[in-house]
Amino acid sequence: MPSQTTSFLLALAAIATNFGPAAAVQPQWAQCGGLSWTGGTTCASGLSCVAQNPYYSQCLASSGNSGSSSPVVTIKTSSTIRLTATTTVSPVTRAASSTKSSATPSKTSSPSSGNGAVYKASFTHYGAGDTFGSPNCNTNTAACGFYTYPGYSAAASQNLFGVGPGAGAGPACGTCWKLTGQTDSSGNALSNAGTSIVVMVNNLCPASGNPLCSQSGLTGTNQYGANVNFDLCSDSGAQAAFFGNNGVGLAIGTATQVDCSEWNGTIVH
Repeated sequence: MPSQTTSFLLALAAIATNFGPAAAVQPQWAQCGGLSWTGGTTCASGLSCVAQNPYYSQCLASSGNSGSSSPVVTIKTSSTIRLTATTTVSPVTRAASSTKSSATPSKTSSPSSGNGAVYKASFTHYGAGDTFGSPNCNTNTAACGFYTYPGYSAAASQNLFGVGPGAGAGPACGTCWKLTGQTDSSGNALSNAGTSIVVMVNNLCPASGNPLCSQSGLTGTNQYGANVNFDLCSDSGAQAAFFGNNGVGLAIGTATQVDCSEWNGTIVH
């Protein structure tokens, strides 16, 4: 007859067989969901799985700006409008310029000499049709007061853009950057790792309420160790060209400033 200890061990083995291995618990900042995501979906205690875009959800603190079920988002236009959301809103918001000019297309000049600065960067995307109600990002209501048609554009994190919301065009407006993606948020190589596009900065990703864009200076980092963040304008085609169909909505890589002769497009005011 088996001893009591042996019986207890056999019982534990039966439980393990019936229930299988415990699901992995994701730590803070880790991915926990999104289209094509096959990893863990349970966040550690005190964290909530918050959708950033259709392809990426992240474990964030249950209290504070991130993860709020009914946040208030302030969008800078000619007047301040307060919008109360009834569902979770992406922490990456855009600030629009308070001025508009006539929509007269002009051929691109080279507003930047291209100083070759290289930063570790994170990459996201926004624009009309996303699940967070973002407006069409390819309009002259962008913080720089122009859009690109054709041509890829992006909003830059505030530390790179140079000014905050409501301050108009920052010194980064019209600069061009070669963006290269390497890994997803968990450090796994992208299926299209090494793919590069050149974008022109035409908008601001403000620091307030946006963890991805709240780096302190150009030596500070966000939760992914990135010095800067580029939020790609999907309406300009930048999202499709950069992310392709790799199934992720946030990537890590490098951003190198280049001369705008390497950018193809037209500036429209």
